[in-house]
Parts: sequence; C-alpha cells; structure tokens
Amino acid sequence: MRLSIFLLLLLTLSACGNTSIEPIDHYILLHDNSSKVWLVDKQLDGDKDFTPLRIEYKEIIVFHESRNAYFHRLKTLGTKHGVKKTFWLDASKKELGFSGGKRDVVFEIVKLSRKKIILKPKNNSSKYTIVLIPFPEY
Repeated sequence: MRLSIFLLLLLTLSACGNTSIEPIDHYILLHDNSSKVWLVDKQLDGDKDFTPLRIEYKEIIVFHESRNAYFHRLKTLGTKHGVKKTFWLDASKKELGFSGGKRDVVFEIVKLSRKKIILKPKNNSSKYTIVLIPFPEY
C-alpha cells in the first residue's frame, strides 16, 4: 500500500516537472488563425455617437492571419475592393496600429476579447474611438 502511494506521488511530481505556460498570442483574438470579420459597431467622438444608423452604411474590418486587414463599407461589399492595410499589435504597450495609405493610424487598446474590441485613438491619428464586435448573425 505504501509502495503504491509512493509510486503515485512520484509519478505525479515527475509529470509536473517541465511544464511551462506559453503566453497568449493576442493576434489570435483578431483573426482566429485564419480570418475574422469585425463590425464597427460604434464610432464615438467623446460622448457623441457618429455611428451610421442603417447597417448597410456601417463598416467591417476583415483581419487576416497574414497581418493584412481590409476595410469595407457593407453597402459596397462585393462591388468594390476594400481598403487594404497592414496591422500590428503590441500587447505590452496596449497598441493596435494600421499602416498603409498616407499615415499610420494607432489606437490604444481599451478592451481586447473574442467578443468586443474597444480602440481609442492615440496621438490624434484618428478622430473616432471605435468599438468592434464579431460580425453578427442575422
């Protein structure tokens, strides 16, 4: 009996010896290891809401694992190409940025989860704080 308990304890301790926890790759929240469509649910300037009322005038952002993002207005989806930008994420600085076009746009990450992303502009690089949600099922 004592030998069984000793062997079980030895097995348990040796099994837990070399385990390490890998940090979460925050990029996976944006693109789910492939691509993910996010709806710009809110566009806020301070306490003023500039979000289009009709869904067809709202924008989506498609994040790809390749670190490319495509911006589309729902009304023109399928008839016009989206605006392509590259994106980067620095979790230690709580920043998400987009490159491409005339200038980079950098946001402070207020919230980053699978269900909601809240991005506040840094250095006046954008006018609006944006709230992203996964594209809803209708």
